[in-house]
Amino acid sequence: MTLKSIIPAKTPNYVLLDGQTRVGPKLLPANDRPEVTVVYGFSDKEPYDRFMANSDRPLRPYPLVTGYLSEPGQQTDEILRLVVIDAHGPDDKCLRATNLLLVQEAQQGRQPHLADTHRLVFDETLQAYTLESNS
Repeated sequence: MTLKSIIPAKTPNYVLLDGQTRVGPKLLPANDRPEVTVVYGFSDKEPYDRFMANSDRPLRPYPLVTGYLSEPGQQTDEILRLVVIDAHGPDDKCLRATNLLLVQEAQQGRQPHLADTHRLVFDETLQAYTLESNS
């Protein structure tokens, strides 16, 4: 199953924290791409509340701009940094994600929407997500 982007996604403003650790879905490793890090991102309280209703972990939101985007070393050519956009829960079969740089640009330009650049599709057998590019 894949999820095609028909409408633009809402710009994420928050990520999830478990203590001091950012939370994201588990990705399958691949030799044909750079290292990938993924965090769950949320545009507002409603999508966050929906995610938490489907999660058994006590996670909290953290502002994306003042936190994750401004940390030194976040932008390198060796690592692809993605933000999942408004997931319904930790067990979604298909997730929309976008590049962290696009999130930063959308926030700086006060753009309410942005394009998703990737999909994450859950592999039941391996219990992790595969990464697909939308290009």
